[in-house]
Amino acid sequence: MCFFACCSLSFSIILHSEIRNSPDDNLKYKNMKKENENATVVANEYANVAVEAASINNFKSDIMEEKKVIATEVAPMNVADATVESFNVAEDAASTNNFNFTDMVEKEEKITLTTKIAIINGEEKSIIVAHTEYGMEKPKDSKNLMGIIDRSKLLPCTYCFTSPELFWDANMRLKDEEGNVIEEGTSNVYVFCPTGDTYWRLSIDEKLERVEMRNYESVEEYAQSIGTTNLYSRGLTNTEKVGIAALATGDEACKVVFMFAKKHEMNITNAKLYLDCTMKPTTIMEMTMGTMPEKTLTLGRTMKEAEKLLEETTKKLAKNAEKRYAIRAINQLLRNGEYSMKQMLKAIKRVSDSDKLKFETATSEGKESEMTHILTKILEKIKQDEVKKLEEQKGCVTREQLARIRDISGGNAV
Repeated sequence: MCFFACCSLSFSIILHSEIRNSPDDNLKYKNMKKENENATVVANEYANVAVEAASINNFKSDIMEEKKVIATEVAPMNVADATVESFNVAEDAASTNNFNFTDMVEKEEKITLTTKIAIINGEEKSIIVAHTEYGMEKPKDSKNLMGIIDRSKLLPCTYCFTSPELFWDANMRLKDEEGNVIEEGTSNVYVFCPTGDTYWRLSIDEKLERVEMRNYESVEEYAQSIGTTNLYSRGLTNTEKVGIAALATGDEACKVVFMFAKKHEMNITNAKLYLDCTMKPTTIMEMTMGTMPEKTLTLGRTMKEAEKLLEETTKKLAKNAEKRYAIRAINQLLRNGEYSMKQMLKAIKRVSDSDKLKFETATSEGKESEMTHILTKILEKIKQDEVKKLEEQKGCVTREQLARIRDISGGNAV
């Protein structure tokens, strides 16, 4: 390997050549040193490739020594010429052992394209699946849900392809599954026609068994075919996912949330809020495949309680009851334990028209905090009224009941 240091050695020799003591010579030396540092970077790249060529072709030591002498002889040259000569020396050394140095450099840039096994016209082939830059992107799978799929439960789908010449003639780039550009004229290239059920299946189907070839007259016709096919193609809505999860696992909490959302025609997020239930989207997706989570889903309140809460909120806020702002404020106040459901229902009934107007005119960011403020004010008044009423009757109230009243009211009863 000592020869291949020649690409750097020539510059070192230049730096250690005789230096005169005059100021002009010193300045010339400094400039030469700076040029040398830049040129060495380029020369070292050639040298590294040449070293690899040597390791493949097993250079003999006598050849390396001979080329080392040649490298020494280029020392008197200027830096730019030395860089060129270093490349020539390395190439000469490689050609001595029947190795094309330039091809070695170009080979490093070539990339192996990704292939897939497909059954086409009854014949099993290894094909390069090509994509245009206008195709559907692969879904992100940060939770590795594809890794737990039971492939035996996947319904069959048909993969459609067309020939690549149509796109090359239109000067369109094609890329393989990994995003590598496919050179024009590459054989066994099949351009994918993505649909809602096939664009992601390419990632997990080891063999494409149902394949159809489509012939198009133009790129426009190809795009129109994809657009028309995918017009009404979609996945499950969030509500439908919860329903399928309930069927796939038999989970009662999922069933209650799904039925509540369907009955009141609200999105699943707000249905979960009224039932005080938290469900992560990835957990639901796992459950649609029949996998039960480590922590089962629980409801914070019964269907009956949720129904009553929605009923009173709808009476007071109409369509705003179906949005997240009011119910999130209600849940926050109920979770801290200071107020009961009975008190909350009373508070909702007492929301005035002016309070309602303040809530409706608040910004989206401020609606929840506005409703929290409105309800807190009313709830505190309800508690004070309850304590006052009981204190008026305290002659008939036992010590235990009075103590309980004090606890409920936060110690305000006397």
